Amino acid sequence: MRKQRINQLEQMLAEEKEKLLEVEASLAGVGGLGQPMDVADTELSAYDNHPGDYGSQMYERSKDFGLLQITREHIAEIEEAQKAIREGSYGYCRNCGLPIPEPRLHALPRTLLCVQCKREQEDRDLNDRPVEEEVMYPPFGGSLDREDAWEAVARYGTSSYVDKD
Repeated sequence: MRKQRINQLEQMLAEEKEKLLEVEASLAGVGGLGQPMDVADTELSAYDNHPGDYGSQMYERSKDFGLLQITREHIAEIEEAQKAIREGSYGYCRNCGLPIPEPRLHALPRTLLCVQCKREQEDRDLNDRPVEEEVMYPPFGGSLDREDAWEAVARYGTSSYVDKD
């Protein structure tokens, strides 16, 4: 890849990193996730707040934590790409070593994997399920279906159960 193209991509990486650092500062800074939730709450009193209001605040805060995590992951990817530029390995797939097509690099300058290797990585991530799932489904190893389970539980009574004693 020509030096001019690498310089252009390096500039794109620097601009993207600068924007992401601003996003990170606004999310993690004072008034955001940098303060405990009770301090960040602008209400003078919690007396008249509905519990659903707190649920909404908690949801928004957890969403902000997710955005902050993704932002930091993208910054780390940019730093890895900048390191690859310094080392001279930028533009080549970290996995298979083949050149990454220039259109892909222009679309996603922080990428270090070719399309094929990225697909394989995503497929592995999708198939990487918790080991507990092997014993959870079907329930009870397949020996008891829903109907059998309901009958077993109903022996102890239901909401429509009437004692005839």
